[in-house]
Amino acid sequence: MTNDHNNQFSLPRRRFLQGMGGAGATALGLGACGFPSTFGYSGQDLVQPPVEKSKDGLLQTKVVAQMGSFNLGGQDVYLRCYNGRPVGNTLDFHAGDTVKLQLTNKLPFEPFAGICKALPDEANTPHGFNVTNMHVHGLHVSPKAPSDDILLAVLPAGGSYNYEYHIPKDHPPGTYFYHAHVHGSTAMQVSSGMSGCLIVRGAVDEIPEIKAAKEQVLMIQTQRFDKQGQCESFSLLNNGDKTYINGQYNPVIRIKKGEVQRWRIVNASHMVPFDLQIQTYRYTTTLPFTVLCYDGNPLPNTKEVEKIRMVAGNRVDVLVKGFDPGTYFLTGGDSAGTIATVIIEDDDSDGDMPLYAGPLPTVPELTPIPESEVTYGRRLEFGFVYGENAKFTVNNKPFSCDDPWEIPLNSVEEWDVYNHTAYPHPFHIHVNPFQVISGGGVDPGTWMDTLEFPPFERIKFRTRFSTFTGEFVFHCHNLMHEDMGMMQAVKVVDA
Repeated sequence: MTNDHNNQFSLPRRRFLQGMGGAGATALGLGACGFPSTFGYSGQDLVQPPVEKSKDGLLQTKVVAQMGSFNLGGQDVYLRCYNGRPVGNTLDFHAGDTVKLQLTNKLPFEPFAGICKALPDEANTPHGFNVTNMHVHGLHVSPKAPSDDILLAVLPAGGSYNYEYHIPKDHPPGTYFYHAHVHGSTAMQVSSGMSGCLIVRGAVDEIPEIKAAKEQVLMIQTQRFDKQGQCESFSLLNNGDKTYINGQYNPVIRIKKGEVQRWRIVNASHMVPFDLQIQTYRYTTTLPFTVLCYDGNPLPNTKEVEKIRMVAGNRVDVLVKGFDPGTYFLTGGDSAGTIATVIIEDDDSDGDMPLYAGPLPTVPELTPIPESEVTYGRRLEFGFVYGENAKFTVNNKPFSCDDPWEIPLNSVEEWDVYNHTAYPHPFHIHVNPFQVISGGGVDPGTWMDTLEFPPFERIKFRTRFSTFTGEFVFHCHNLMHEDMGMMQAVKVVDA
């Protein structure tokens, strides 16, 4: 089936600004402007990132942080990236495996005092854009070095560190991702494309109908750059611009009639939310998603939906079936428009594949948390301090390495969080997922590790601090807000 490259499809749009509005708000990372109103499909089929798989229980890989030259959406760019490409390799392994990742920083040299050594005013100001490290977003692994320690820094111009992650045998199977996470430079590096997909395999992958489905990784990114194709200014990160999937602008995803595909979708944007739908032109038909996992956590049963809300940091595993042949559009909502073209080809040579619907394997870590299990409750508030050195806060304080919350191992806590600000915050906690009790726009009982906190609303969830001691963080996954103070350290200690 051929593409008509001259066809242009214009979808209804409206400009938006999450936050306070006006130029002052965008300078502080309070929102993102609308994107262009007219999109045409590029004609280039979606290309999968290179895949590295574990063998005999071990995956060894090398990731190089560097400046890379490539083309994004017709623009030649020179951006921070992994291994010289706009998106990192996909790392594919099983629960119970070990992942050894050597991170080398070949970004240009700049002096750096240290994540916890910066002066208070400097600590929560964007800085250190060439200093990096690695975070395995959503994985239930140790926060201690050499595992998921985001308080260490790999210095530029040749610094290197050998990470080692031991994946628990009962780890939830699903989609996760890795990205840079030095406080002060996180937004700059992720918005340049320093991220890649992680796949944890388990019992869900062995269901015959799911196993037979073709897998597609969709890394949704929002690279930002100036007219010269570079990004060296923090203020650029607020500019409305194109959305990319696997480093491609508006690629084509092909599905045969009757075929079932499994899409592993990652919102690897530094701040942009997406309302994903698959629709025909003028919205006459919507193609449903069959949801398997949210944030890597399998649901008790599959769930059919027509729209999926994904804030920055969310992931979702879905099945998509090609029903009626034709051209459809994967849209991201009013803020993004069309992000991919979906072509269902009139080719049923593979037959009518069954679309799985039913129960999914249980995961011990995701056992529901009753109120009787809760050992402690916390109330916390997300806020914003105005002024020349504006900061985002948790409980009226910007981030500091000096005041981690100490929590005994195997505690079970209920958190009641209120968003005092006029803009949403995608909340993310490292190491341990949580079960939503109320709010956040998801069904109560859903397990997540990243959840939208709408303006002036209260969210309640419960979580088990199990398995691992050590220090880690929770923060806003609008990474501009995180770099400007909306982060808090947590230290799990032996009881």
